[in-house]
Amino acid sequence: MSVASLESRQISPKEGLVAIVDDDSDISMLFADALRGVDGGISVFTFNDSLEALKHFTNNKEKYILVICDLMMPGLNGLDLVKKIKKLSPKTRTMITSGYEIEPGELQNDIKKGIIDRIIQKPISMNGLRQEVKNQINSCQLRINKN
Repeated sequence: MSVASLESRQISPKEGLVAIVDDDSDISMLFADALRGVDGGISVFTFNDSLEALKHFTNNKEKYILVICDLMMPGLNGLDLVKKIKKLSPKTRTMITSGYEIEPGELQNDIKKGIIDRIIQKPISMNGLRQEVKNQINSCQLRINKN
């Protein structure tokens, strides 16, 4: 497989899928390693190419509960990726990460529309990342339980 290919980080096979999409493979692997301890039975996939992530998501959209995506990606950027994901599966939670300063209000419209569920500024502590992922998983489970 090429650099843009996915690497599976199995945590638990039964509950749902989480994707980490970042063109920096060190970041995606660091985030995947941090999520190993998250309760809830998730399987984490890392992608360094947003088009590969979209392809995998499209083929497995009913299993995905969360996509964590870097805002600045070559080709299909993070915002465009999460827009496509929400069209395919509105129930899937999305988190945008960025190492750049995000101006207040810059992505507010996308948050109000429900395209982005959470924005995370990098760097983030691994404990902070785990807590944010737990919050998103809980929100997803609450939404499923309501329906």
